[in-house]
Order: sequence, then structure tokens, then C-alpha cells
Amino acid sequence: MRELLTALDVENKAFGKVLRGYDPLEVDEFLDTVAESLHDHVGRCKRLEQERQLLEDQLKEYTNLKNSLQEALLMAQRSADDKIKAAKDQGEAIIAEARAKGEQIIFEASSEREHIRREVNHLRSIKKELAGELAGLVSRFQVLLEGSEEEEYQEERSD
Repeated sequence: MRELLTALDVENKAFGKVLRGYDPLEVDEFLDTVAESLHDHVGRCKRLEQERQLLEDQLKEYTNLKNSLQEALLMAQRSADDKIKAAKDQGEAIIAEARAKGEQIIFEASSEREHIRREVNHLRSIKKELAGELAGLVSRFQVLLEGSEEEEYQEERSD
């Protein structure tokens, strides 16, 4: 593979003189132009190489940043999913507890209602008994009063 020429190689190139050859001043001017152009192209290549390297470094940074952001996003998604699951679990536990308390309250209210119903029935039967006993007492007092009035009447008559 051939080695690349530098601007210095072009500037230092000397040609042999021949009769009927090219004008040495024109050749020197052209070589100077070629050397200058070559020098500009080498400088441009170096700048482009530096720019390429800079862009590659930026690309690596952006790639790393993209990967970091993707990992962060994935972790955030997992965290959100975990929080949603925990909230659902907690919600289900609260609902289950509320249902259990509701059932307990219903059971206790039903038991209390049954107890009150039995108590009311018991009080009604006591009321009936007392009413019967009171009626019996009133009846006895009536009999006694009537008997007592008759005795008084007969005593008055016998007197």
C-alpha cells in the first residue's frame, strides 16, 4: 500500500530539468497550490476526525443516558405496579374487614332483636298474668263487697 503524501512532500519535490520541459515556475506554483490544498485537506480531515470522535463520545453518553433512563423508567414502572398491587391488596383487606364487621353487626343486631322479641313476649305474658290476677282480685273484692253489703243490709233489717 502506498504511503500518503503530505503537504511537505509536495513542497519539497524537485523535478529534473530537461529541455523542452515544463516551466519550473509554473510547476512550483502548482505544487505550492497542491501542497496548500493538501495541507487544508489534512487539517480538515483532522478536524473532522476530532468532530467524529466528539460525536462518538456524545453518542456513547446519550446511549448510556438512554439506558439509564430506560432502567429508571422500568424501575418506576415496577414501583408503580408494586404500589398498585399493594393498594389493591390493602383495599381488598379493608373491604374484607368491613364485610366481616358488617356481618358481625348484623348478627349482633339480629341477636339483640331476637332477645328483645323474647323479652317483649315475656313481658306480654307477665302482663296477661297480672291482668288475670288483678281481674281475679277485683272479682274477689266485688264478691266481698257485695257480701259485706248484704250483711249490712241484713243487719239493718234485723235491727
